[in-house]
Amino acid sequence: MTKQAYLTDFPLHILASSKRRFQATIRASRAALMRSSLSGYGVLFDDILPGSFLSSIDPTQRQRCYGHIPVFWAWLAQILEENSSCQRAVCHIQNWSRTNGLAVPSSDTSSYCRARIRVEIPFLQRIHEKITAKLSAGIREEDLWNGLTLKAVDGSSVHLMDTEENQRAYPQSSSQKKGCGSPFLGMVGLLNLSHGGWEHITTSPMSVHEINPAVELTRTLHANDLLMGDRAFGSYGLIARCAQRGAHVLMRLHQARENALDWNHGERVSRHERIVEWRRPYKPAGSDARKDQWSELPETMKVRLIKLSYQGRGGRKATLILVTTLLDHRKFNGIELADLYARRWDIELKLRDLKTTMNMEFFAIKSPGMAHKTLLMSMIANNLIRHMMQSAARKAGKPVWQMSFKGTLDLVSSSQESFRQYAGKPTKRRTEIGRLLEIAATKLINLRPFRNEPRAVKRRPKNHPLLNAPRHEYEEVFHRSRYYRKSA
Repeated sequence: MTKQAYLTDFPLHILASSKRRFQATIRASRAALMRSSLSGYGVLFDDILPGSFLSSIDPTQRQRCYGHIPVFWAWLAQILEENSSCQRAVCHIQNWSRTNGLAVPSSDTSSYCRARIRVEIPFLQRIHEKITAKLSAGIREEDLWNGLTLKAVDGSSVHLMDTEENQRAYPQSSSQKKGCGSPFLGMVGLLNLSHGGWEHITTSPMSVHEINPAVELTRTLHANDLLMGDRAFGSYGLIARCAQRGAHVLMRLHQARENALDWNHGERVSRHERIVEWRRPYKPAGSDARKDQWSELPETMKVRLIKLSYQGRGGRKATLILVTTLLDHRKFNGIELADLYARRWDIELKLRDLKTTMNMEFFAIKSPGMAHKTLLMSMIANNLIRHMMQSAARKAGKPVWQMSFKGTLDLVSSSQESFRQYAGKPTKRRTEIGRLLEIAATKLINLRPFRNEPRAVKRRPKNHPLLNAPRHEYEEVFHRSRYYRKSA
């Protein structure tokens, strides 16, 4: 029996089925827009941070212009563009909304700033872990040293805004008057020299010795890692913890042990090398370790000392004593280890890239929580550039350390906008990425041996006196072409 159609002209929107389908289409397209790139950075780094990954770790799962994903890309653009203003980040979001036919948000930056506060640290931590895993997977055999992964540890600091919250967590220097200084965020970072990216950074007040936060970083070490550091980190506790994890160390001997060193003691390896046995000392007064944690360390530990002479900055002859847990002098030559220790200076250059080149020496934030997020975002931005450098070095067959961070950063920031047109076009995107890497492979560090760079400032600062009282208490007293400030 054939069924006869009836009510053929009945409007479907009355039953709301057509409307529901239309709304579902809108939601799907809006979700796709939210997963798409806020700018060209999303397309450029799609191999590392695809939209599907970011959506899967988004804790809110809400599609809005100030959601976690759009704010992440806007924040990343801020940092990659030399710590630009929040207004520039809002312009990124406005431009993205306009070109995709969405409602353009207000130019007021307060909504964006509140959205940055809502971004959760676990969300950023997952992104950071994915990038570092990608960097580690790209390490080549020639990036290792005798099969060991090179890592370095060092401390630094950044300035924060002078707020009560920041002062409580990271107080200013005790030599400065209240209201005349700024809080200092102390940090100790672990750098992987085999790919150039930051793996972990811990924070602490500047009054805390660097060795205490550095102990936390030892939990992230693995077997066949070689950790390098200056004499501040050459303590028994840190070296023993590295050895417990199967990692090795190469550090300068601590000045306290160097002053009490008797070179005639221990097993003689050569004229300039000795193997000595250290006994576990009493727990230092400034150590954060508990008594049970300290007692778990081995009672004795064998280390190898290497003594060499070098010429200091003033041209005077000086002696450098290194300590290492690489006891096999046949496999690990002492001269090669001394030359390798010179690469520890690379972490100073990487700190300069992170702070000076990216203009992150000052965090314009009002709370310690936002300071931690900003520091984590800085690591993410830095490591994304490092991945671009690693890919360019692999394509050109050159060592990673020879690539220029500044040159790659300028190339990425200047060409990212042109990649927006390749969103959703993987073939064309791969072609353009290949062309970009060819250009990035030409951004090399200009090696200039024997160049003299004295630590002196050529540009004269403006003739302003220093603050010695809170700013709101000052009265300006003008005198001729100069003026002085005095307390009210």
